[in-house]
Amino acid sequence: MKKKFAIGGIFLIMYIGFLIATLPTTFVLNQFSLPNKVSVSGVTGSIWSTNIAQVNVVGTSIQKVKSTLSFWSLFTLTPKIAITFGDSFIAGPEGEFELVLSSGKVEINDLNVLVKANEIAQQLTLPLPISAQGNVELTILNAEMDLTNNNQCIVVKGNVNWSKASVIALEKNIKLGDFNADIGCESGVLALILSPKNDLGLTFNAYVRQGGRISGNGFLKPGAKFPETLNEALPFLGRQDSQGRYRLSF
Repeated sequence: MKKKFAIGGIFLIMYIGFLIATLPTTFVLNQFSLPNKVSVSGVTGSIWSTNIAQVNVVGTSIQKVKSTLSFWSLFTLTPKIAITFGDSFIAGPEGEFELVLSSGKVEINDLNVLVKANEIAQQLTLPLPISAQGNVELTILNAEMDLTNNNQCIVVKGNVNWSKASVIALEKNIKLGDFNADIGCESGVLALILSPKNDLGLTFNAYVRQGGRISGNGFLKPGAKFPETLNEALPFLGRQDSQGRYRLSF
């Protein structure tokens, strides 16, 4: 009798495992409410291997999202999901990262993203219309968010690089040099701190707040390396302060 119960138990476990393995991702997503300004479409596959045609995050469209759930990570009660998205032949960002879920916390590891600079520029409120050239590379080694406290930022280690930057403004192609920024947390908010070592004499801090709201502030202080072709654009920035700086904010 015990042998029959054991066989029945093994069969039941295998059957439940089969049901979980074939559980459609759409069923799982329907059990949760997505954050504001986040939407998904074209979801196919199971929880082990999912394809999403498009994810829209705060107005940014991310296409061809693929995720793979690690079976062995379930034994540690911290599911790990490998995610890739986009490619060089379609609009929008492309990249990859590992997502780790645990009780009350979400962790992102080894994030690498490549996005066209102009796609970022068109989402910013700028004093004059511009078209940005080149690609922006985003790298995050590790990031942790507190799910129990309004998704506050716990820790982030990463950087952003825009090399050989240039813009088209006032019908001129203007070379700007290189821009680098560090990514971290400030009082629970995701922060991007631009390195002051750039040809524009630009210092700027940007923040991503709850609900995806983006804000930023800083100064532009033209120096010896400031592109001459941009001098005629300076009046659009307002008046200089006592230190010769133009205040920037959005």
